Amino acid sequence: MGQRDAGRILAVLAGMGGAAIAVASGCGAVDGYDCHELLACDIINEDGTNNGACVGTCVDPDLIDFEKTPRIVWIGPASEQPSCADALLDERDGDTPALAEQERLVAEPERDVRCDPCACTEPACVLPAGLTVTSGWMCDDSPEETVTPFRAPPGWDGACVAPPAVAPEAFGSFEIAPVTARPCEVVVSPVPRDGDLPDEAQSAVICKGGAEEDLCLDGKVCMIGASHLRPGFRRCVVSALAGDYARCAPRDGAAGRTFSERFTFWNVRLDTRRCTPCACTETAPSTCEALVSTFEDDACTDLLASAVIRQRVCHDADPGSALGSMRAEWRVDAPGSCAPSGGELVGELVAERRTLCCLPE
Repeated sequence: MGQRDAGRILAVLAGMGGAAIAVASGCGAVDGYDCHELLACDIINEDGTNNGACVGTCVDPDLIDFEKTPRIVWIGPASEQPSCADALLDERDGDTPALAEQERLVAEPERDVRCDPCACTEPACVLPAGLTVTSGWMCDDSPEETVTPFRAPPGWDGACVAPPAVAPEAFGSFEIAPVTARPCEVVVSPVPRDGDLPDEAQSAVICKGGAEEDLCLDGKVCMIGASHLRPGFRRCVVSALAGDYARCAPRDGAAGRTFSERFTFWNVRLDTRRCTPCACTETAPSTCEALVSTFEDDACTDLLASAVIRQRVCHDADPGSALGSMRAEWRVDAPGSCAPSGGELVGELVAERRTLCCLPE
């Protein structure tokens, strides 16, 4: 006969009173069996917390709209959720089923999820980045020729600029980079709102096990004692149906004996909500055309050459001339237009409300 079998016998005898248990068990009798070996003279407490068979608490889980078997439940921040295997402070005997995870619940998910509006930068006409000078004719950049960059500053507006001068021996020809039509681009917005819960949001881990139905009288269930549970783990019943109408038992005079503390969580069955990516679509092309002039001095007064450019242009230099400055001005500055798209909420949320009623701590 194991300890749990002996406990079941005591559960039946408990209604006969403590004296009957002592006599029936043989405790204290001259010819009785070894109490320490079989029953260890179980104590019967009148408050029902231990009836001699239930090493824990005999509780009544019979609440309308709740599952009939109580659960061990951890309640705390979502970022700290433990495993059900961590619930017990001590090892139970080999006959006691191990705790296993049933489900995880979260605080109420955000239902009013919104997507940030999509926006686009304005397209723009951009002046050339500068010139590429070579010592050869016809913009020859072969290895035997000297290539010298003659660059404008970033964001050049066309005003006269004088990079380091190019001497006559290195100034055979120059290439003017094309004007560019900068397309519109998606504006990077702050992180869009979503339905994710913050790490500190309350959550619940529901564990199966920790309750036995044949160790108490009057239909009560034997629950693991609170002293055997790690901090954060509670003894609770879980609603079988969704809805606010699930009510907990009133708290009675015997502290800790009724499932009276109410918590509400959600079981998210499905959450595929997301915001569609933003995009920018050109609705009208850009037209860009600039006049670029080069000068021998550094003040844009001694003109060498001018060219109206849309594409890349190559110019030969006058023999013996040097390059000292350059200037540009728009002939056609007509950026196009574009339209944003995306930023639409798609997907669905399927979540069930679950009510927990727990024994007071």
